[in-house]
Amino acid sequence: MWTSFARDWPYPRLIAHRGAGEQAPENTLTAMRVGHAHGYRMFEFDVKLSADNVAFLLHDATLERTSSGRGRADALLWRELSRLDAGGWHSAKYAGEPLPTLS
Repeated sequence: MWTSFARDWPYPRLIAHRGAGEQAPENTLTAMRVGHAHGYRMFEFDVKLSADNVAFLLHDATLERTSSGRGRADALLWRELSRLDAGGWHSAKYAGEPLPTLS
């Protein structure tokens, strides 16, 4: 049964977690592009809502670990979140990377 299921599975077998979160800042468009360049065709990412209900990519409930922001992500308006650096924490190469939205 399992062999048949695995053989007939029409979807990608490998999923890029948070884009390519090791090679580029997680949950950014650059991470998705890097993952795609490495052959990934399916991506897992995390979505949060800003205080004004804009859907954007971020894993944590707070901003400190993966951006230049502070505090709860859902407490800020998108115009505030859109100014944050979501790449500099990873490396200087990605400084200035924005938080992406789903729009």
